[in-house]
Amino acid sequence: MPSGNARKRKAQKKAAANRNHPDKSQAKPATNHIAEQFPDAANNIDIELNGTETIEHKLEVIELTDSVPVLNTSSTELVPDSEPKDKLVPVSDPKDELVPNSDEELTESDEGNEVKSKLSLEAQRGVTGVLNSHPESRDLHVTQVTISSHGSELLSDAKLELNYGRKYGLVGLNGCGKTTLLEAIAAREIPVPKHFDIYLHQQEAESSDKTALQLVIEVGEEISRIEDEIAELSCTDEEWGMERITELYDRMEELDAVCAESKAAEVLHGLGFTSKMMERPSKDFSGGWRMRIALAKALFVKPLILLLDEPTNHLDLCACVWLEQELKKYKRILVLVSHSQDFMNGVCTNIIHLQKRSLFYYGGNYDVYVRTRSELEEHQMKRHNWEQGQIKHMKDYVARFGHGSAKLARQAQSKEKVLAKMVAGGLTDKVVSDKVGCYSFRY
Repeated sequence: MPSGNARKRKAQKKAAANRNHPDKSQAKPATNHIAEQFPDAANNIDIELNGTETIEHKLEVIELTDSVPVLNTSSTELVPDSEPKDKLVPVSDPKDELVPNSDEELTESDEGNEVKSKLSLEAQRGVTGVLNSHPESRDLHVTQVTISSHGSELLSDAKLELNYGRKYGLVGLNGCGKTTLLEAIAAREIPVPKHFDIYLHQQEAESSDKTALQLVIEVGEEISRIEDEIAELSCTDEEWGMERITELYDRMEELDAVCAESKAAEVLHGLGFTSKMMERPSKDFSGGWRMRIALAKALFVKPLILLLDEPTNHLDLCACVWLEQELKKYKRILVLVSHSQDFMNGVCTNIIHLQKRSLFYYGGNYDVYVRTRSELEEHQMKRHNWEQGQIKHMKDYVARFGHGSAKLARQAQSKEKVLAKMVAGGLTDKVVSDKVGCYSFRY
């Protein structure tokens, strides 16, 4: 049996242990009471009670930030922080700031990107030339034309001649620079007089709520340009100025609103539009039909220089036949790029061949160009073969008799002088045929 002193010491140790480590059953009701009354607060503060810790002891350990509610230990009520010092600001995705909120902002962004792309292309293209025709002439003659694009020289010291009333077909191998030449003319990178109005048909009409008919007759800028030119020409008394003013007044009558709608409808009808289609918004049409709208506007405006790059790509047979007949009657300058030989035969009066970084001119349509070029190349090849034969004969003579008797030596020296004169005067180049790829398919 333990003595009384031993039992007393044992009871004191047990009491001390109870004071240092309260029973779990004493903290549990308070914990359950707070968790049941404030479940969200417990989650936000993220308090996890151990079995031997009270709620007051845990609150002393945790340092609460200003972004979460503070637990009042005296009344066990949630008290939100009145004046947070550092609020958490959600970080937005930088991509969201670039996304436009409306169709108008999207359209402006697309237009801006298109302008930037055009400027970058122009910056990568170098063009030089010298205007050789009269500044007030209706013919355009430019010499020493040099065009380089992306470090590649497409034209070198060429001559560009566009005469009023002629319809030119621009031909050449793919990638030789036909489209780049048209773009340089349209952008006036080649020196073009101010009174020349230029239209390049290359892109489709805008997608908007305007009808096809409205887009065609929308020529306010053209009328303003004509009025300004008439005002400038009114100050001159020369004969060419009076003729030009008469022509401009005729064009203003053609663009007048009274008869413009009927003429525009006629052009659209020829390109395959029905009356109902003319009243539909352009945004309802596909890209091919919007290309037809842009072509109709070019034919309606009738600029002094009309540049067409593959105009038959989006046309059916009936529209191609109508366009061919319409372009035959074009009275101003037309430059056409097309892979349709029949179309060029029916439209063109002259052919421009872009070859070896130069421009060669032929009269007649495409068939006449092919025949004339074949004859010229045959004559060129004969001339080249004759020159090479003469050179070979003279070299052989000099090699055999150059060190012989005095008489033969003088003849050899004479032939050397003739040979040097031929080389200095320029030899005829050998005819190089265009690279033509042949493909065959098996089914």
